[in-house]
Amino acid sequence: MLPEFKTLKTMGVINVTPNSFSDPKKFFNSPELIQTLQSLKDRRDLILDFGFESTAPMNASVSAEEEKVRFDSFFELIKDIDLNDRWISFDTYRPSSFRYFESRFKERYKGQGFLFNDVSGVIDDELESLLKDKKEDRNFLFIFSFTHIPSRDQTGKHMVFTREGDIGSQAVEHFKSAEQRFKEWGVNHKVIFDPCFGFSKTYEQNWDLIKNFGALKNSFSDERSWLIGLSKKSFLRKSLPPETSDLFEEAERLHVKLLQNFIANNSGHLFFRVHDFDIVARAENQLRTSHA
Repeated sequence: MLPEFKTLKTMGVINVTPNSFSDPKKFFNSPELIQTLQSLKDRRDLILDFGFESTAPMNASVSAEEEKVRFDSFFELIKDIDLNDRWISFDTYRPSSFRYFESRFKERYKGQGFLFNDVSGVIDDELESLLKDKKEDRNFLFIFSFTHIPSRDQTGKHMVFTREGDIGSQAVEHFKSAEQRFKEWGVNHKVIFDPCFGFSKTYEQNWDLIKNFGALKNSFSDERSWLIGLSKKSFLRKSLPPETSDLFEEAERLHVKLLQNFIANNSGHLFFRVHDFDIVARAENQLRTSHA
């Protein structure tokens, strides 16, 4: 049976790309991909977030055709893996790609829920068509991101589109405007908001958004779910002293502390997009221990 979405806390990133900034080639049609998915067969508390294109600004974008070729190769490779009765997320900024990935999964698996994890933050006719088609689909959710990206085809260039000014006010305006559209389309209850740390934001704006997340969240209904994605973000490493011996390890320690702050200071449904699938549980355990 598919788990109730609001009981879930962790979205595990599985980048099936040759040039991911966080884990290059780790899961790109490799034995480790199969081993990892087999090890997670009983972890239905974990949303699996599959991506087939890196949107890191140092990488060139790939075509929709190439994205589908990568998916097809991946899908053949995992044909013996049981992924029934669980939530699956597709990290893509193309509604057409989401439709394709979802349709292929539905041909093979049963009892799944699907998330369109759209990092673009763009509202256009293609998105409107998809969301209206999914209005009555109980097992579909959409992740809407806060960015300044003007069009989907420029998602990979997101750091070109930063804006000066109060990032908190910009985020509220962005989400409020979108929320009105989603209400008009009858899909507002299907939308999860993502502050989208690291995308089209300066170093200082990312930290301001973290510091003032509570005010942002309180500008909306308590029923709204939020995605927090800080895992392996470069601005975390940038905040550490340059002489730090292991920036990645220290950044993960900082990540745990930030997760604890989000969990301790925000009510309602938050879930966390992470590369270490157990880090949220560790943060919660440490938080409980520190308050015992």
